[in-house]
Amino acid sequence: MITFLKNSAFALISVGVRLFSSLVLNKVVASYFGPAGLVQLAHFQNLLAFFTLVPNDGINRGIMPYLSQFESNPRAFYQYVKSGFGLTSLVFGFTALIILLSRPWFLVYLPADSIWLFLFFLGAFLVVIQSFFSAVLLARKRLFFVVAGNCLTALLVIFYVLFAYRIWTISYFLMGYLLTLSSLVLYTLPISLRNLSLIRLLKTRFSWKASKKLSQYILMALSVLLFTKALDYYIRDFNIRNFSIYQAGLWQGVVRLSDSYTALFTAVLSYAFYPKVAALTTNVLHLNLFVKSVLKLIIPILLLGLTGVYFAGEFLLTHLFSTDFLEAQSMLPFQLLGDLFKLTSWILVNILVAKAQVWIVILFEGLSALVYLGSFYFFTDQFGIAGNTMAHCANYFFFLALHVIYFRKLLFA
Repeated sequence: MITFLKNSAFALISVGVRLFSSLVLNKVVASYFGPAGLVQLAHFQNLLAFFTLVPNDGINRGIMPYLSQFESNPRAFYQYVKSGFGLTSLVFGFTALIILLSRPWFLVYLPADSIWLFLFFLGAFLVVIQSFFSAVLLARKRLFFVVAGNCLTALLVIFYVLFAYRIWTISYFLMGYLLTLSSLVLYTLPISLRNLSLIRLLKTRFSWKASKKLSQYILMALSVLLFTKALDYYIRDFNIRNFSIYQAGLWQGVVRLSDSYTALFTAVLSYAFYPKVAALTTNVLHLNLFVKSVLKLIIPILLLGLTGVYFAGEFLLTHLFSTDFLEAQSMLPFQLLGDLFKLTSWILVNILVAKAQVWIVILFEGLSALVYLGSFYFFTDQFGIAGNTMAHCANYFFFLALHVIYFRKLLFA
């Protein structure tokens, strides 16, 4: 638990700085480009997530337990690094091909000219590679360097945003933001390869065994991509087309507020909770004790924090975005309740991922997507744009219930 709290502190420092940069980005876009600009920002980041989600939530998570396990076994260590990098490149290439072939749908709100597309794919690839080598650093217990890199990038984003918003249109403003993010690779790559033999890494052959094991995690991440990010993209597009880009922007203000504190929680899971769970997968007794202690610590903090967000809703929407977003305050209660269910369920999801319970993860994500889509159509038909947060709440209540039932022995034994 002491290690968990220590790593959590590092995670909070890292994400605290990144969160501040994200808030600056949201504030500038909302104030200068309006609710419509905020929707385009969300669409752009969702498009980027199509490239980053499978490598981050699949390959990077999958490779960490093996690299930690084989750090004293150079041959196996280099095989997993080489195989992981190869899979990451293949996934990126396949995703890029799909985006190119589906430009009329994916790029409907963004430029489709060759220069913009080239810069976008370049920036996305560098971000993906940077994330991969950050995972290598985490596996080698070099958390400090990851935190330092994230803080440096966040500061660069702040300087960029405050400089660039007056110069470019929203589409090229977003492109510059992506290239600023991708610059972190210049720091991460040499740091992650320190004390490793680049020549030996290049000479190491791809391991079919390592690739097969990592592919299990790719399947799980693909289910998340299909059932969450792709569905989010569709739902945002549906809202723009059937309501208005302004109303969709108001709803996105609530979602962006939610994303801000969700980023803090995700960091704790990524840097402190998941690595520990991955190391304890073969020790059921210690794993159960650790998970229960984390739940007892985290759930009261979530309740307190989300209650605070509710009472500070008017202040947050005004100062983090603009007075235009006060209209969205009525959407907060269902968003916050849904976030409580979501964040609690993510603790249990991480256990499934660490144990490589591929088909359970895919099944639960698929069922959740069906519930979300059905409740989205129902609630938006009855309540308009506000129905989005109601559907969010209903979906994550169901999602949490699935995981509580599955882990009932761990939770209630």
